[in-house]
Amino acid sequence: MAISLLAMVSCGVSKKIFNDKSAGDINVDKLKDACDFADAMLICFAEMKTILDENIDKKEADISEEVKIQAQNIEKKMDEIQKAMVIKKISEEDMNKCDSYRETEDIKNEMKKMIEEVMEKEMSE
Repeated sequence: MAISLLAMVSCGVSKKIFNDKSAGDINVDKLKDACDFADAMLICFAEMKTILDENIDKKEADISEEVKIQAQNIEKKMDEIQKAMVIKKISEEDMNKCDSYRETEDIKNEMKKMIEEVMEKEMSE
């Protein structure tokens, strides 16, 4: 599971755009500036981390189809966001100025550390 989630993810929340603050609620067409995009990515990574937290110790076969589909949907949303960034010429450097970008980087680092710990544990068994 850890490797699958890492593959999916390696690719503050704007109240004016996001109501329920879930990846499925993000309307990519309404993302205007770098911080809107950073907010959207934060939502996606936060949801992906929640899935990872809840499933990190499970074997892939033990993870429900519902959870797998949820992770795939988040991945699709992240791809949609990244494509829109290219079209609107939003760079990572632009997003770097936003608070939510820094939060996203923190979450990504936490996830990476969690996955590395699981992989080390599996290799030592």
